[in-house]
Amino acid sequence: MDFRIIARGLACAALLLTAGCATTVGISARFPARYAETTDIRRIAVAGFDGYGGPEFQSALQAELFSATFDGRPYFTVVATGGPRDPSAIGPYGRSVGAQGVIYGTVGTDFNTSTYQGSESRCVRWDGDKCKEYKSFPVPCWRRSVDLMVTPSLVSVANGRVVYSSQKRARRETSWCAPQTPSTGDLALVTDAQREILADIRRDIAPYNTTLDATLKTKGVGLSPEIKPTFTAAVKAASGGNMGEACRLWGSVNTAAPGNLDTIYDLGVCAESNGDYVRALALYRQAQGLAPAPDSTIAGAIARADDLQRAKAALARSRK
Repeated sequence: MDFRIIARGLACAALLLTAGCATTVGISARFPARYAETTDIRRIAVAGFDGYGGPEFQSALQAELFSATFDGRPYFTVVATGGPRDPSAIGPYGRSVGAQGVIYGTVGTDFNTSTYQGSESRCVRWDGDKCKEYKSFPVPCWRRSVDLMVTPSLVSVANGRVVYSSQKRARRETSWCAPQTPSTGDLALVTDAQREILADIRRDIAPYNTTLDATLKTKGVGLSPEIKPTFTAAVKAASGGNMGEACRLWGSVNTAAPGNLDTIYDLGVCAESNGDYVRALALYRQAQGLAPAPDSTIAGAIARADDLQRAKAALARSRK
């Protein structure tokens, strides 16, 4: 399994040991589709979407599924688009085009414009070319919003069952005051709301890759002056994107001074970044036991590694 480590927190790179400056690394992670019953559907057809904006959403969904990748490879084969909107015709349509699943649904688009009173500052007393007094004056303002509501459903052609159905909603708005004009038009608002819903549907029905942030312990609290420079060098290596070197250095620190909380925790990040979630959880829990008080960073790391372990198991089951 290839887990790519990405250095983050570059603004903190020069201040690694400064209090309040969090140094994080990005862990490339793999998650299964949120709806397990969609796992076997790879050949997909995009049927109709009823409602205002339905044809446009159908076209955008086709493009989203066509471009969906997992582990760098295309995930879906989109075999057809523009099928029937009638749910009773979905199954026959799917079989006729050789699809394993057919996705269809409804779209609702609600536009609303409201007014409110804004204000602007104007000069009311000048001394030559210099303003000596400002006053606030009311000005009319407008707020334009769009609510996009989509209800997608995915039918398995093999058994005619709806294996996925959800209600999605996204809202976007823009505002302006006289004498200005809107900086964002309706089409741009709808398109931006569409992107959010499309990405959500894609993660519902297909496995996906993402990057999660893991915060490092950077202080090496409790280490002797002789060992601490090695710990600091490990943190700098991690911040520079060289996790291999960082983990090697933390390992040598742990050999010289075993049981240090910060070192044990950072070795947990090493294990997590390599996809060894069992070892990562063991190290995080060991660090948790060493902590003198509840530590939200450690608790978050345990929750994240546990999620990744569950995801790994779910992906393994889906391949059987």
